Amino acid sequence: IFGPVPSRRLGRSLGVNNIPHKVCSYSCAYCQVGKAEKMQVKRQAFYAPDNIVRAVEKKLQSLSPVDFPNYLTIVPDGEPSLDIHLGELIVKLKSFGFPVAVISNSSLIDHKDVRAELMKADYISFKVDTVNQSSWKKINKPHKELKLGSILNALKSFSKEYKGTLVTETMLIKGINDSEEELKMIAQYLQSVTSDLAYIAIPTRPP
Repeated sequence: IFGPVPSRRLGRSLGVNNIPHKVCSYSCAYCQVGKAEKMQVKRQAFYAPDNIVRAVEKKLQSLSPVDFPNYLTIVPDGEPSLDIHLGELIVKLKSFGFPVAVISNSSLIDHKDVRAELMKADYISFKVDTVNQSSWKKINKPHKELKLGSILNALKSFSKEYKGTLVTETMLIKGINDSEEELKMIAQYLQSVTSDLAYIAIPTRPP
């Protein structure tokens, strides 16, 4: 548990790390915490949800009401949906009375169980850096079993059903996904997604 920290997206955010360091389905070129140390797409148990919840409770008890977070944010140093207990964790965190956000790279959204669990969150941020297969491999360096088309289609479908706040985030990388052609393709796809906001960013933290 870390924070609360000021978030550009969420105001005051209390971070919840549900994944061991750099266990991820991507190894993004711009990642501020380095290359993935373990690449995987198979979901598994990492930490007991009750242990995480107790840590959050202890942190909240140490805060004065004026320092309470706007969100409890599941934002690990890896991909949060790799945690097979994600849905259970979201429900238990919501019992504190704060909205729960999940920051995801969207790579497992084509899994039915992941979609069902993410439906429980109040706020979700999905990564959409490109819709081009070649650029995707250069920027996100995905696990070999992932399929970009399947991810993009599932994200679009999920966005039509999701009732919370959904945003997308696109990181522009010089010489890879910042051409006029690439930007038009990204924009066209984002128009097909039912989202509240689309963030367009450039790396400001050292990758």
